[in-house]
Amino acid sequence: MARPRNQETRKRELVSVTSKLLVEHGQSGARLVDIADAAGLTPAAVSYYYPDLSDLYADTYATAVDQYLTRRREHVRGITDPVDQLRAFLSLGVPQPGSSSRQATVLLMELSALAIRHDRIAASGRRFEAEQLDLFEEVLEAGARSGTMQLTAHARDIARALLAIEDGIAIPVVVGRLDSAEALRITLTTATSLTGASALALSEAAM
Repeated sequence: MARPRNQETRKRELVSVTSKLLVEHGQSGARLVDIADAAGLTPAAVSYYYPDLSDLYADTYATAVDQYLTRRREHVRGITDPVDQLRAFLSLGVPQPGSSSRQATVLLMELSALAIRHDRIAASGRRFEAEQLDLFEEVLEAGARSGTMQLTAHARDIARALLAIEDGIAIPVVVGRLDSAEALRITLTTATSLTGASALALSEAAM
């Protein structure tokens, strides 16, 4: 990498490199020496910007969270029907082979475990969850108001259940134990039972 004058630019480049290494190789392939090599720097140069490697991981996680939330909002831009919005949200949440959604899921999974011991990553994780819950709750409440959904519980509780299903089903999909199409079918079927929106469980061909 060419040496930029702006320190924040250099940090963004290191975050980008770290993201790529984590997706392709996991934490074992994203050590200081690996990051330095991929960035065309010495380990000492990387340490100049990030004396503690966990802070680079924290910035990488925060960036991944921001990008995922932006993608989730943009995914429903222009969709006005709450049922269609919810289906779009849930479809994006199932990692598809070779997609940016799968890459983002792998990156977030790699870094989420570090939240146990890193306060900044834990804080980003809480924000990530809260903002996604808000998005789901907003769509569910809109569906209830329009009459296209008959919620079986409070919108916030259903939002949390759907997010938990999404998080739980991502692991077997990513590691190859569950086909992504089957994961989406299960997710939409469960969402239908919670929202009463039968149109959610459309066949793949109809979607």
